[in-house]
Amino acid sequence: MKLILVRHAAAIVSNENRYLTTEGRQFFRKTARTMLKNGVDPNMILTSPHIRAVQTADILAETLSYCGPLIMKDELKSDFDMRALQKHLNDYQGIEELVLVGHEPDMSILVVSFLSLPERFDFEKGTAVLLRINGNDLRAPATFKWLAKGSKLITSRKEAFSPLNQSQT
Repeated sequence: MKLILVRHAAAIVSNENRYLTTEGRQFFRKTARTMLKNGVDPNMILTSPHIRAVQTADILAETLSYCGPLIMKDELKSDFDMRALQKHLNDYQGIEELVLVGHEPDMSILVVSFLSLPERFDFEKGTAVLLRINGNDLRAPATFKWLAKGSKLITSRKEAFSPLNQSQT
């Protein structure tokens, strides 16, 4: 199955009810268009209930002309891990393409776990990673397909996860 992990776009930093900045919305619209151009067509979008994540998921849904619901999951607020993912995959049998919109460090921890990366991955705000996973066995190796970062699509695993690339915007 296809699993698309999305880190919410840039948000204000002043309080708990953080919402997306104008720049964050603009940047994520580019990321969402890149995802659309590369065939993203999810069966389901799960999002953290935090405003910044819901707004990011909404931009994605609108760009993709996604007709399903944006399902808010409290577990995506923090400490979302492989166990939580497996629970959702069990709850929603038959999903072929799933988008998760969440936060750091959870999204990068999932990428590192799935790809057995040697070090931490800095999952930048407003970016998305497409992985091909075995939904029945999350311990099985995953395949990196691409990283969407604004209008840039990175298909090289080496380029996507090199420290030099991660620090550039």
